[in-house]
Amino acid sequence: MNEQRTPLAKLVWLDPFTSKTREHPICEGDKLTIGRSAMNDIQIAEGHISRQHAVVACQEGAFTIDDVGSANGTFVNGVQVYGENELAIGDEVHLFVSVLKLMSTSDRAPRDAADRVSAVAGDRASLRITRGPQHGQVFALLKEEMYIGRSTPNSNWEIALQDPTVSRPHAFLVKEGRAWKIYDLGSINGTAVNSQPVTGGKAQLLRDGDRIIFGGTMTVFHTGFPAIISTGERVQNGQT
Repeated sequence: MNEQRTPLAKLVWLDPFTSKTREHPICEGDKLTIGRSAMNDIQIAEGHISRQHAVVACQEGAFTIDDVGSANGTFVNGVQVYGENELAIGDEVHLFVSVLKLMSTSDRAPRDAADRVSAVAGDRASLRITRGPQHGQVFALLKEEMYIGRSTPNSNWEIALQDPTVSRPHAFLVKEGRAWKIYDLGSINGTAVNSQPVTGGKAQLLRDGDRIIFGGTMTVFHTGFPAIISTGERVQNGQT
């Protein structure tokens, strides 16, 4: 007969695909792996998260977190950590953009667990997927140069799309001053902005609300990061 274990705490985070708050209980002796790969106890399939990113453990009632050589780092309450570090109830773990919070089992998962993502992203520009396998997912444009391509086990694009019609790589976003431009990288199925193909190695200037298509995936470009409100709708700059 399996021994029933009592959770001592829980990790709460925002699912990048459904925009819903999720949680995972932590029991004595647990070692929970976190990463992009489906082999992890907690999978967060974001391109900026390493296949194996970090481990959260509970030993003798004490919680720790260990970055396991991630590409973009692990941060606790805004401070990057290396090796094994203590973790306390209420601490926030940032995996570049994605945020997990260690909470007591009696605490309700707050709605602002979703809003934390917006707070971390700040006023960064973003791409929101409106059609395709990752419908509803939002990518913050955290670097001034961002590659977009098809998601594969070895892909290292900043924006990895789980769409077989997307090339490896597909397109390139670059920030010049306060403006963003997009280039197609000779993709098979093309890149289009507001139904106009981006061709010939020429850059297309992007404006807020532009619809960008990569193969069969449609996105909307925003000059800011859309907040998430309780109805599940997304707002941009305070507008629904």
